[in-house]
Amino acid sequence: MQAFNFEKNIAVLASAKGQPIPWPAGPYPAYSVDILALAQSYFKSAEFDRNFDRTLRQHGFHEGVPEAVVAEIAATSEDYDLVRAVLSAIIRGEKYTPGMWQVLVENGILLDLMTRAYQLKEKSEIKS
Repeated sequence: MQAFNFEKNIAVLASAKGQPIPWPAGPYPAYSVDILALAQSYFKSAEFDRNFDRTLRQHGFHEGVPEAVVAEIAATSEDYDLVRAVLSAIIRGEKYTPGMWQVLVENGILLDLMTRAYQLKEKSEIKS
């Protein structure tokens, strides 16, 4: 497993926030190399919750997590496991729901979620 660089990738999402991501003909939007690298890096890291579906069910989410709830989790959750599971579901979800990242990157929700994950991870490491 490789280490995930939160600071670098939060900067990538911050610069992408509010920027339109085109969707030319094809199955997926035209994501930047940086966004694709972020997703690949997160997927290959220890941060990625390979059991995110189980974690989400344990938190009462049986049929996905609506965008508004993702935004609320990103803004207020103090539960690192939940934030990590939602982030993992999003990273994995683009394969099955093309365009999912597009909306969440453009509106800044993915930025907020990743920032929250980093804050909670840092907080838990300070306590350790």
